Amino acid sequence: MTTAKSLVRAVLLLTACAVPPVAAWAARPVPVFEVDVAGQSVPALQQAMRDALVRATGRRESATDPVFSGLIADAPKYVQGYDRGPQGEPQVLFNAAAVDKAIAALGRATWDPDRPFTLVVIYPAPAQADPAADQSRLERAAEERGLPISIVPLPVADNSGNLLSREALLEMAHRYGAEQLLIGRPPATTPAAPTGAPSGGAAPAAAAAASTGAAASTSTAGSTGDAPSTGAAAPSFTAQPAASVPAEWQWTLYTDFTTQRWSGPLTVGIDETVNLLAPPAGAAAANVPGETAIEIQGVSSLADYATIERMLGAVPGVRKANVRQVDGDSVVFDLTVRGGAAAIDRALSSSPSFTRVGSAADGAAGTQRRAAADQPLVYRYRPG
Repeated sequence: MTTAKSLVRAVLLLTACAVPPVAAWAARPVPVFEVDVAGQSVPALQQAMRDALVRATGRRESATDPVFSGLIADAPKYVQGYDRGPQGEPQVLFNAAAVDKAIAALGRATWDPDRPFTLVVIYPAPAQADPAADQSRLERAAEERGLPISIVPLPVADNSGNLLSREALLEMAHRYGAEQLLIGRPPATTPAAPTGAPSGGAAPAAAAAASTGAAASTSTAGSTGDAPSTGAAAPSFTAQPAASVPAEWQWTLYTDFTTQRWSGPLTVGIDETVNLLAPPAGAAAANVPGETAIEIQGVSSLADYATIERMLGAVPGVRKANVRQVDGDSVVFDLTVRGGAAAIDRALSSSPSFTRVGSAADGAAGTQRRAAADQPLVYRYRPG
């Protein structure tokens, strides 16, 4: 057993030296300060600056944040030039360094322009909708928030119509060079049946199937897919009011660290994904990148090591993760993470895959003391 552990330790050390830092895996640079503009007038440039601030911070409220009122008013001073976008649309180029400096001086945090590339899949295809219009709205929402996406018709379900497992979905996303996968389930669009429709007809069966499918999409995090609808016809027909038919999109985000679900309008999946990834709203001081060390126990194989490294890289705000030490079934990582030790502690403590070990660093104050003393936060990894 001792020999086996020594071999695992040696292989882990060699692997750690060979694998690049997790930062920027599948990240795409976003041209934050190249913004569509309606002209070169002062009002047009001010609106373009509002758009740039939303993309720079990742927060929609930045467009109306009173803190930025002076920066928006002075938008013409930050113009570096004009250009044409991919479709020939007029764009203004703001001085990125100068605007970043102004945002920092106002005490607000900016989102790193190298951002997670996200694959977006709509499944199942909506029966009564304009796919091109939906795709255009999703792309526009992602562009406004500064999230690089690609909408693709990937096979995310098996032959029975059930979503593939979380592991299979993430493997597919990584194969396409993406860090995460966002799947949108369209709302049911069952038309109202005419008065006097025969009992036991197709309309109630379709309504029952749509209702069952929509309920399945709200399953708990970590589930492997949606349950198929039964399709059973009701014994007699009762007119269904329009409000009883699910009218919201169901979105599920799969990352190596977490699974998140949201319901709402078409673009809610894009908006909530950015809310998860971008720096929290508020003062920049709380979002300054900090160095911290974490020790992960229970690393018994190369598969465990690879999974943990992927998960750490997918924690929002982590920019760098290097292996400092391997000892038995324990690996110590040095992390650079937005918000420092407290942020990584909140993230890992909320994950079912990690359990906090020991009580010396319990609470935010203890976490900060431990980080200041260069003592790693300790967690035990739980596979599965």
